[in-house]
Amino acid sequence: MAMPRTVGKYDVMDVVGTGGMGTVYRAFDRTLERVVALKIVQLERTHDVPKAELSARFRNEARAVARLNHPAIVSIFDYDDQDPAGAYIAMEYVDGCALDEYVTLRPELHLEDAVSAMQQVLAGLAYAHRQGVIHRDIKPSNILVARDGLVKITDFGIAKIGPRSQTQSGFIVGTPQFMAPEQFMGGIVDHRCDIHAAGAVLYTLLAGSPPFQGTAAEVMYRVCHEAPKPLAAVDPSIPSVFESIVAKALDKIPANRYASAGDFQDALRSCWKTVSSKPPSPTLSDRAQLIATAISRQLSAPPPAGSAPPPAASAEKPAIQGPARHTPSGDSGIAKGPRPASGSRAPAAGADEGSLAAWSREQLAEIERQLMAIMGPMARILVREAAATTASKQELYRLLASHLKTAEERQRFLLFAESKPAVTGGRAPESANAVVYANLVRRPLTPEAAQRASQLLARYLGPIAAIITRRAAQTATDEAHLYAMLAERVADSAERERFMTEAARQH
Repeated sequence: MAMPRTVGKYDVMDVVGTGGMGTVYRAFDRTLERVVALKIVQLERTHDVPKAELSARFRNEARAVARLNHPAIVSIFDYDDQDPAGAYIAMEYVDGCALDEYVTLRPELHLEDAVSAMQQVLAGLAYAHRQGVIHRDIKPSNILVARDGLVKITDFGIAKIGPRSQTQSGFIVGTPQFMAPEQFMGGIVDHRCDIHAAGAVLYTLLAGSPPFQGTAAEVMYRVCHEAPKPLAAVDPSIPSVFESIVAKALDKIPANRYASAGDFQDALRSCWKTVSSKPPSPTLSDRAQLIATAISRQLSAPPPAGSAPPPAASAEKPAIQGPARHTPSGDSGIAKGPRPASGSRAPAAGADEGSLAAWSREQLAEIERQLMAIMGPMARILVREAAATTASKQELYRLLASHLKTAEERQRFLLFAESKPAVTGGRAPESANAVVYANLVRRPLTPEAAQRASQLLARYLGPIAAIITRRAAQTATDEAHLYAMLAERVADSAERERFMTEAARQH
């Protein structure tokens, strides 16, 4: 389905993502002059779920979220199931990334971020449960990380409202890796399935992957009958006290889990006290905010050809509405002791992105290579983020050096600031592009083709390639279009040409 230009009073700007309940767009509300997330479902085009059931579930999301008002839950603004474009919900737009994207890209486990994220999620769940709303599909992709370090729960599309003694209605809903045994076995589904899912999310934050993996059938069996791999076996650096916290939340018997999300939150807070004398941070760290900001900027799709966002939309910096923000200070996100040296903080959300115009792709690619040799794929994001804040070469190198762990690494990197560029400007040749287009134009884009493209792009961009490819595949019309979109993400012209050449060889 082609992206609509307008839906009701909303001007559609670009695609945010797609899922089982429809497509989510970033849109501009002309009446209230604000950016929103617009979820649209074409009810008559969904065949795996009866239209009446899908319509009821979509309306259920609107009803569920409309009654909730909490800083850790995405707000809903509007709902309409009579629009020609399809039924839609207009929601708060959270400028950042999903928690699974953050986990994929983070360079290493940040224990305080894991605890901070779960404290926020559990606070939101505790509030929702008190209002009689059970989410039933808590998972990292349904948890958003904003650029200011706040965490928000979204996608209440299969939420259940009403008495907690109610059982499932004959169909399984949820995501296998994060579902509780009773959701598979047709038992009573109440707030404790959300607690189980939150335990699986905590395990994922600590271990870097869900407690159970495999095919849907394999995961279902393991969730119901096996214990997850101990955290110590995954990463010995994880404090052992977290093992019992996760085990209780993931208990096969609902009655053995935490009685409430609030109890889970209290237990996690007590657990953190054995690790640190500081309370859990109310926001994620500067590094987490940097990742969320960078992913948000790098994955933003360009506006539709021949159109531009409304003036008010382009002037506005999309942000979370409602509660006051916490100002990050230091590495933990709250004020505790001296601030780090100048340049060691993540750039502010409102940094002047026009500074990027002062840098050529070749210049940034050269600096990326220099930094990557020291710290790996994270260098690509750090360079783009820092370059958006300054047009000074010396200042850029100082900003980047502040992210290095040792004085020796910082000194070695700063020496590059005095060296001459190793690359020159110039437009990449078009020969490989022509070959790719000749081979791939009008060829349908299959999941297998997208996977091949992702693996190829990963050679140039590292782990973020999977996220970029997934987003690009949502709007690409065929394989040629996908590769053209991905090539634009490769900054260096020589590497971009090599990427397209390798793409042509694959076919």
